[in-house]
Amino acid sequence: MPTNHKRFELSILGCSGGPISSRTCAYLLKPANISYSEIILSIAEERGARKPLLAIDAGAGLTAISELVLEGDSKNPKDNFIISIYDDHQSQYEEFNFYQNTGNLEVSHPFACVGSKSSVSLAPLEASWKIINSITAYLITHPHLDHLSGLVINSPSFEDSKDVYGLPQTMNTIRSSLFNGHVWPDLISEGLINLHEISPYIDEHSMCDFYNVECFPVAHGDIQNGRFLSSAFLITDKLTQDSIIIFGDLESDYSSSKDYNRKIWELISPLVLKDKLNTIIIECSTIDKPPPLYGHMTPTSLIRELLALRKYCFDKKFLQKTISHSAESVVYIQSEFQPLKAMNVIVTHVKEVPAAVNPRTLIFRQLNDLNCKYALGINFTIALPGLSYIL
Repeated sequence: MPTNHKRFELSILGCSGGPISSRTCAYLLKPANISYSEIILSIAEERGARKPLLAIDAGAGLTAISELVLEGDSKNPKDNFIISIYDDHQSQYEEFNFYQNTGNLEVSHPFACVGSKSSVSLAPLEASWKIINSITAYLITHPHLDHLSGLVINSPSFEDSKDVYGLPQTMNTIRSSLFNGHVWPDLISEGLINLHEISPYIDEHSMCDFYNVECFPVAHGDIQNGRFLSSAFLITDKLTQDSIIIFGDLESDYSSSKDYNRKIWELISPLVLKDKLNTIIIECSTIDKPPPLYGHMTPTSLIRELLALRKYCFDKKFLQKTISHSAESVVYIQSEFQPLKAMNVIVTHVKEVPAAVNPRTLIFRQLNDLNCKYALGINFTIALPGLSYIL
């Protein structure tokens, strides 16, 4: 059963699926035992090995970090923008807690140690500037603007070059269509942006002294010559071999008629069985509805994918004795062995709608109903901008 080894601290800078701006997908990841004040001080002392901070996607950046530093250790969610734009809650505090399953994760407040009232004593923008410049690498899941705008707009704040990693297709698009001297200055030729291609299923890239990173393709809708590719990053702590997986936008294998997701589930199932992966960050953009879904997931399609992961765990544990059964079989539902019990699944990229009811509420209920129906035992959490988790 997945357990919280407290190896990672994940901060949600943005997680909206649009169309609102400034809150779109961006995450910071660091070791849970290293504080932001330590990171900032190590940069000031030029101890480069203490740059353990990764950015995964960049739909938000300097503004979001400044807001987190400004809020410090506030535990009051009254200012959470994504909650405040809807009217379906009795109180924002109740809704804030409604979305968080803390059975196998901890909500943390890592930016309290770097604000003007902390021992570091920096103004919010000053602290945020230093945090941006402490990022070792940007991992970009795909080149859509809601996952890239922060990297572009924040680039004037970069005091040294930034390494950007992703699939070859993603790097090619960033090179040709973004930092091309027309949409934005050609920072690649100027040496401020360094693009690094990760070959899927082959390359494992070392990031600083702390992480190894692998990248896998996933399908994200139709384009003229086939399926558009997004990706998932498997990030592994070098010391403990604990891992976390973060998906960009994606659709189910059922809708894409591809097997990209199944390959990932098969690959990570041994990590689940060894209790080396306790968290999946993945999208669920809308409630269950008829197509078109434009390359995104609904509660039913997400549960279908997680059932496939459970089946791979069964097949590996019992040496494929269950391989003839479908993923929805009662063989799995009635088993005492439930490999995904207490697995954190943090749901991102919910698309905002012009309605009184927050779509997250409906998605969360649908997911948990299906979770119970199939006896998965998963701990679903709905991501909100500004939250941080110990995982």
